[in-house]
Amino acid sequence: MPGDNFIVGHWNNELQVFQQNLVSLQQKINAEAIHDLRVAVKKLRCYAKLCTILFKTTDSKKLLTNTEELFSVLGRHRNIEVCKELLPSFFKKDEPVSIQVLRYLQLLQEQVSQYCKSALDKYERTPLNELTRQIEQNFKDKEEQEIFILMLPVLKSSIKNIKQYLKDFKNRSHRIRKSLKDVFYWSKACPVELVFTKAQLKTIDKILDHLGSIQDHEVLRTNLKIFRKTILTGDIPEYDMIKKTEMKAERKKNNLLQKAHRMTEELIKQVYKK
Repeated sequence: MPGDNFIVGHWNNELQVFQQNLVSLQQKINAEAIHDLRVAVKKLRCYAKLCTILFKTTDSKKLLTNTEELFSVLGRHRNIEVCKELLPSFFKKDEPVSIQVLRYLQLLQEQVSQYCKSALDKYERTPLNELTRQIEQNFKDKEEQEIFILMLPVLKSSIKNIKQYLKDFKNRSHRIRKSLKDVFYWSKACPVELVFTKAQLKTIDKILDHLGSIQDHEVLRTNLKIFRKTILTGDIPEYDMIKKTEMKAERKKNNLLQKAHRMTEELIKQVYKK
């Protein structure tokens, strides 16, 4: 029935996830809650974007501004956590991870935690509540079938953009990731297969994993490079070890980029064969 549609349902579910993790983080900073809150924001952002396109609204970005700012600050903590998790994978089991690098990352994370705490304490949810009201109002009188009809050209337009981005995949991988997230979340929320099959959605999920891992390896490489150039000197043995780790991270990133490129090309070919 109108007013009980799938987009509003998914919006409210993610809103609940956001609120639960917000409360948890306001009590204590922890990596898992940061990750879950940021995923919820990504989905809320995606549903808000769909609403903006479907109903030609103009203020969803403005109403999400302070939530996006919180997302960004918490992302700094998340990036350092990712570095701490990835770093051991570049060392053999019997090879110790650089204590100096780990201490450096820990100090960075402790400093970032203070900014996170301040951002969490200052966060005001009123704009997000207003956006929720607008989204519920926009979908209030829409039947599911009507929403399917509205969504189909939006999905096709996003796929067309991804196809164009394939011509320069390496430099446009971030845009491709954003577009794939859009079509993935929109399609997952939809109770019918408008464009993608369940198998193709699993493929998109895997591509997104690769693209996310590319970003993680770039964050690690960047942080290692900053550490090496600001803390170490060239005559210290650890200097060369860190530089080699940066190069390994770069190679891993490029391998993932090639995999993601091939998988995305095949996915787009399948869609256009229909």
